[in-house]
Amino acid sequence: MKPRILIADDSRIVRATLIKHIEGMFEFREALDGEQAWEALLIDPSIRVVISDLTMPKLDGYGLLQRIRSSKISRIRNMPVVVVSGSDEQAERDRAKAAGATDLITKGIATGQLLSRLDILSKLVSTQNEFERGLEALVHRGDVDDQVELLSQEEWEARAEGMRISAVRQNRNFVVLNACIGLKHIALEGYPASPPASVINAIGQLLHRTVRQTDCVARTGEIEFTIATGSIHFDSARNFAERVCRAIANANLVKDGQMVLIASCGVVSVTECDEAGVNALDDMRKVARSRALLGLQNGITGVIGAEEATLLQQGESLPGIAVSGAVVQEKTSDLSIDLATLLRWIKEGKEDQVLAHIGKLSIELQPLVDLLLKQQRA
Repeated sequence: MKPRILIADDSRIVRATLIKHIEGMFEFREALDGEQAWEALLIDPSIRVVISDLTMPKLDGYGLLQRIRSSKISRIRNMPVVVVSGSDEQAERDRAKAAGATDLITKGIATGQLLSRLDILSKLVSTQNEFERGLEALVHRGDVDDQVELLSQEEWEARAEGMRISAVRQNRNFVVLNACIGLKHIALEGYPASPPASVINAIGQLLHRTVRQTDCVARTGEIEFTIATGSIHFDSARNFAERVCRAIANANLVKDGQMVLIASCGVVSVTECDEAGVNALDDMRKVARSRALLGLQNGITGVIGAEEATLLQQGESLPGIAVSGAVVQEKTSDLSIDLATLLRWIKEGKEDQVLAHIGKLSIELQPLVDLLLKQQRA
């Protein structure tokens, strides 16, 4: 079946023009405003991409984006949304991107360019779905406990260095991505635990099958993988990393409803490093890894680039975090924690986690303290 595109615009002329562009390569569905578009998304799971105007009655494009990115349905929440604009001003592009737009096109876009963008976006959705299904299948197979056949770190470094040198020589881009995987209980703060080996190995197999033949991937730690990719736009590399993070987090691998998988991916490009005066492969790998670990420590599933890392280091939340598909796990300090857990945390040196519950704990233990004091007086 041809991928289905939802076109939301109150102008009949604009809808007809867009349909003329995509007819033959895509199926389409029309909506006259944001409300109609939202209803279509709820009832039609075959929609792969949304094309939306920004100014519409009842619910405008920004309102539609807000609903999509905050939806509890992952199919809708991760839907690529292309915003149609009457101008190509950077301010409007930035606002649309902050609101959750995947791409922005002007109303005079050429047919070939539009078809190319829509084809890429629809394939992203298909690939993500295949990744999730494949990940679930692999982790439940009996042979995933075996070590996956990925490059060793030394082999990865040799191949990646050749890619980096070639990219610099030919003035092309080169990107290093580091993905760290964690397992977290939603009621507890602190650094996520390591997932089972079968889950990590399954993720490694899927990454090995997902990356292009020209890219290289290696397992570079107990819970981490590093990927080198060249001849790719930085935004495309971020989209790939984002897709992988979402697929890992959305895959039905954890049966306990209180436990969640976190997949944080640090990214760095050779262009960024050149601007900072640093371009050695080892430095790039360290930057990508530090960003991934920073995201993991903050319980974030998603991509951590330079801007995200700076905000997290300053203790700030990431603006528009739902836009990029990242999810900050809810932190809570007033849930009841059993005494054995708190004592174990003290032995492990996790005083900060204990202090987060000390107020409620002191109230609950006060009767026991009173009884001990009474006994001592006697």
